[in-house]
Amino acid sequence: MWYTLLVAVLTGKDHSPVEKYCMNTHDYEHQAERFLIAFNEEHCEYGAGLKSSVDFAAIYRSYNKLFELDRVKSLIEGRSTRQERYLAQFAAFGFVEHSLHNLTEDIADREARATIEWDGGEIPYRQACFLAANEPDRTRRRALEDRVAAAAEETIPLNAQRIHHMHQAAASLGFSDSVEMCDDLAGLDLKYIESCASNLIEETAEVYRDLLESHLRDIGIAPAEATTTDYLFRRRGEEFDDLFPADVMVSRLHDSLSELGIDMPSQPNVTLDLSDRPQKSLRAFCTPIRVPEDIRLVLRPRGGHEDYLVLFHEAGHAEHLAHVKPEVPFCYRYLGDDSVTEAFAFLLGQLPRVRGWLNRRASAANADDYRALARLVRLHQIRKTAAKLLYELKLHRAADLNACRAEYAEILEKALFLRAKSANFLADTDDFFYSARYLRAWMLEVQLRARLVEQFGPMWFTKREAGDSLKDFWAFGQEFTADELAQRLGYPGLQVEPLIEDLLSDEDDAAR
Repeated sequence: MWYTLLVAVLTGKDHSPVEKYCMNTHDYEHQAERFLIAFNEEHCEYGAGLKSSVDFAAIYRSYNKLFELDRVKSLIEGRSTRQERYLAQFAAFGFVEHSLHNLTEDIADREARATIEWDGGEIPYRQACFLAANEPDRTRRRALEDRVAAAAEETIPLNAQRIHHMHQAAASLGFSDSVEMCDDLAGLDLKYIESCASNLIEETAEVYRDLLESHLRDIGIAPAEATTTDYLFRRRGEEFDDLFPADVMVSRLHDSLSELGIDMPSQPNVTLDLSDRPQKSLRAFCTPIRVPEDIRLVLRPRGGHEDYLVLFHEAGHAEHLAHVKPEVPFCYRYLGDDSVTEAFAFLLGQLPRVRGWLNRRASAANADDYRALARLVRLHQIRKTAAKLLYELKLHRAADLNACRAEYAEILEKALFLRAKSANFLADTDDFFYSARYLRAWMLEVQLRARLVEQFGPMWFTKREAGDSLKDFWAFGQEFTADELAQRLGYPGLQVEPLIEDLLSDEDDAAR
C-alpha cells in the first residue's frame, strides 16, 4: 500500500546519505524496508498534525539507488519467484513516482494554496467539499460546487503533464503504456476486472437508482436535477448522529474487536492516536511504520456514521498488519496484492451498517432508516469505483487526453445518475489502477464474509472463533494474492456474481 501515499512529494533538507550496497536481493530488501519506514513515519507525523510540512522528496533522494533505471529493469526482467515479482512491482512503481515527484509536488502545492471566495471571504479549496456536504441550501451548495470546479480547472495542464510523464516512465521500463505496466507487474487481470465493473454497473442500476431517487426526494431534490454535492449532503445523514456519537466511537470499536478475541487497548504494536490537534487530518488513517511491530491508527473523532465506517475500515487494516508473523519475509509484510488488506478493511468497515451490530451497539428507532442510507452509500461507492476504472482504462489508452473530458462526465453520470463536473476528468483518478484493487477487494470481502457466516453463523462478528480464523489469514501478511485467497476459501477465484448478489439483496444484515 506504500505507493498510494506518494501523492504529495515535497522538497526539503537532505537526509543522511544511504551507504553503497551490492545489487542483491537481501541488500535491496533491507534498503527498501528502511525507505518505507522513513516514508511512512513522515506521512504519519504529518497526517497526525505533528509536523506542518513533509520531507518526502528528501527521503527519496536518500534512497534513490532503489529506483535507478537499470536496477529496476533488472528486477523486472529477473522475476521468477513470488518475492521477486513483488519487489519488481515496488521498484517499478517507485521509479514512476520518483520521475513524477516535481509535478506531483506542484499540483499538491497549488491545491494546498488554492482558495475559493465564499461568504465575503476566502476558504481553502480542499475544505469546500466538506462545506458542501453540510450546506442545507441547494442554491448555495451548487454555487460552491461551481467554484470548486473552476478552481480545479487550474490544475488540468499539470495533471495532463503528469499523466504524459507517467506513460513515458512506463515506456522507459519496456512497457507499451501504463495499463500494460500495471497489469503485468501487479497481476490485476484488468480485462477481467473491466468486464466485472461493466456487469456490476448494469446489474445494480435499478436498485441503486430507486434508492438514490428516494433519498434525494427526502431533501427536496428532483432526481433529474441532482448533482454530486446534492448526494454528498444527503450522504452526511445528520439525522442519524444520535446513533453514532463521537464520545463512544472508540469504545464501540474496542468492544466489537473484543468479541473477536482482540484486545486492542492492550496491543503493544498498535497505537491509537486520539489527540485533537489543529493540523491533524480530519479522516482516520492507518500507517504501518514497522510491520508488525509499529502500526499506527490516527483519528480525530467527530461523530456521525461516516466517521464510524472509516474508523472500522482503518482498524481492519491495523489488525491485519498487527497480526502478521514477525518472521514473514519483507515482501509479504509490506508489499504484495493490496486487494487483500483492503478486503479485510472492508470486512470490519461494514459492521456499523449491519443490523446485528446496530441492535447490539446502537439500537434506536431509526436504525432501519439508517441502514437504507448506508446501503445507498455502499452502492454509490462501489459503482463509482467501477465507473472510475472503466474511465481510467480509456484515459490511459487515449492518444489525446483532452478528448476524455466529455467521456469522464458521461461515464460517471451514466453510473451514478448525478451530474458530474468535467473539470475533474484528470484529477479524479488514482495511480496504478487502485480502483481495480478496490473492486477485487470487495469481491474477496463478500466471499470471505460468506464463509464466516457459513462457519460461525450470521453473528460471526461476535464469535472468538471467527477472530481466530481471521488471525490465521492475517498471519501471512500479503503473501497470497486475492485470487489465491478466494481459492483457499473454496471459490474458483475472484467472482463478481456474489458481490452483485450482495448489493442487490435488501437483507442488509450480518448474513449478507
